[in-house]
Amino acid sequence: MTTEAQTQLALHGLKVIDFSQGGAGPYCTQLLADFGADVIKVEPPRGDWAREMGVIDEDAGMSGTFMSLNRNKFGLCMDLSQAKAVEIARLLCADADIVVEAFRPGVMHRLGLSAKDLRQGHESLIYCSISGYGQTGPNVALPASDSVMQAYGGLMSLVGDEGGEPLRVANIVSDMLTGTNAFASVLLALNRRHTTGLGGWVGSSLLDSIIGFQAPILSEYLLTGNPPVRRGNKHPLIAASGVFKTQDGRVAFTVLDHYWQPFCESMGIAQETKDPRFLTPQSRMAHRADVAQTMQDAVADRTVREVLDILGPVGVLCAPVQDYAALVVDPQVHHNELLTEITAGRGVILPMVRSPMSLDGPTLKWSAPPRVGEHTELLLKQRLGLNDDQIAELLQSKTVIAASPLHQPQN
Repeated sequence: MTTEAQTQLALHGLKVIDFSQGGAGPYCTQLLADFGADVIKVEPPRGDWAREMGVIDEDAGMSGTFMSLNRNKFGLCMDLSQAKAVEIARLLCADADIVVEAFRPGVMHRLGLSAKDLRQGHESLIYCSISGYGQTGPNVALPASDSVMQAYGGLMSLVGDEGGEPLRVANIVSDMLTGTNAFASVLLALNRRHTTGLGGWVGSSLLDSIIGFQAPILSEYLLTGNPPVRRGNKHPLIAASGVFKTQDGRVAFTVLDHYWQPFCESMGIAQETKDPRFLTPQSRMAHRADVAQTMQDAVADRTVREVLDILGPVGVLCAPVQDYAALVVDPQVHHNELLTEITAGRGVILPMVRSPMSLDGPTLKWSAPPRVGEHTELLLKQRLGLNDDQIAELLQSKTVIAASPLHQPQN
């Protein structure tokens, strides 16, 4: 039975002002927008710097990165170095439920748009600050992004071949983690507000997020004092694991202790269960290279499909090593409806990856990421009640910008 609460989106009616750029903040606010929040993205005259990051789709006028993090938002462009623009920002925040910012600590305070400034007389406001290293401390003034945080936060020390150089993960890991954590922080504050009526100052940082992400391995180091060793594709905690080459590709699998015997029997190497090197998880860890060679020999003359068909039914963790070409046509990916498309202006088709969260009930019909200043005039009229003359004056002084020429759609 569908209840009345299920007939509208979970975050319907919430007003969000998003001052963030890059990855973490925009991902947080996109998650809010995906579940019904009304998000206004405030950009500087040059636009969010992520618009120019990576591959740019000339028809859409934006990068794939920006495209993936900014759907379902209204675009407002203004120059916050001008006092009038700051005044407009304060007016927009006056009836907002949530403000999200990702400037270096201190910037919003200097603008008069800090949590203390905006929550004065508006105690129900939830103010979310996203930063590199946190809001205080010795590194607070340093610039930060995932490009350095994977190094600083220890993740690179785990990634790479055994005995090789540390490597970064080829994605903006700390940004995506931080955006998700910031989203969760906002939801916690919303839940508390339902009870107390009070908002609060919440947030996350790239450092906090990347450290929390590594809790299992970091905890082992704290217990033992032994630094983790880069092991390539080998599991850090389980010896019977890795990526192995078959006749036609590669397969990854991990054999938990209680599956070691079923694994050996199903692969036709039952004699290995009696080998003293392989009797316990600890002995297998002590002879990792021998375990790996035994597993490689067991799959070398089989195809990926044959290995999966053998190991899956007996409960062994296993999967093919898929590149993106295989991933985007994978039946389970399509069944889960993880990939879709939306139509932007002039019929431009934009690929989209849906949010990994789900909730029963209605879903939002997605809208394309905004062009720089796409909704500036609309928002000034509808949200602030300004007339055409007032808007024209703001445009003339470049306090606000409507549809920057750099991203203006072609006729």
